[in-house]
Amino acid sequence: MTKNARLEKVREYLKQNKSATIQELATMLDVSHMTIRRDLAMLAQDDKLKLIHGGVIFHEEEEHKDKYTISLARIHMQEEKKRIALKAVSLIEKGDIIIIDAGSTGELIASYLPENIPLTVICFALNIATIVASKPNCSLIVTGGFFHHSSLVLESTEGLNLLKQNRANKTFITASGVSVNLGVTCSNFFERTTKQASLKAANTKILVADSSKFDLIKSGHFADLSDFDIVITDNKVSEKIVSQIQALENLKLYCV
Repeated sequence: MTKNARLEKVREYLKQNKSATIQELATMLDVSHMTIRRDLAMLAQDDKLKLIHGGVIFHEEEEHKDKYTISLARIHMQEEKKRIALKAVSLIEKGDIIIIDAGSTGELIASYLPENIPLTVICFALNIATIVASKPNCSLIVTGGFFHHSSLVLESTEGLNLLKQNRANKTFITASGVSVNLGVTCSNFFERTTKQASLKAANTKILVADSSKFDLIKSGHFADLSDFDIVITDNKVSEKIVSQIQALENLKLYCV
């Protein structure tokens, strides 16, 4: 197969499937990973392709029009997120130190925190900090920094260092996209380091993501599913995805 024919086949495959791993393309074309990486680097110069950790995605123009805002996220999959948040809170124990990630599901987790047991909460979003501050038995640690209006996240090097200096029993991480093959992703690259630091700081790592996030891929890869101990989603997730997650070792899945 000529190089041009190979490039065209890759382009058509990605238009149809929207994403692929390096391994997937290398197997399909019977070439090395290095060859695929060179092909993708060339295609990415002209096409709607974005290289991510271990693979590539084909993104439509609509992806750039659909900007995240916390106000819109609050009304999307609202009932499912409530069930996910309640299940997440049921895993919290007296005296726990927990990290709550930003986002509408994280906000619900903060809202449902029990008020009758002592907890320490570490967070980096203004809305979550405000909710936790009203809980009488919660000690609150808030990282500071630049305020992002769309997500209510506070971002700074100092805040990230503060997060790295603390440890937690459990961390609850949100995501914009979840793929068994290409991992867990977010829309904003500034979120990646905070999410990664939150994962490293906690003993039990819990992904909270509604079913609309599965088989969806965003550009900012920050973890693989195998990096988590628990996944909490809603009961609308497909049987195929459930089977794929259950096949992963040492990963507990709750569909609520």
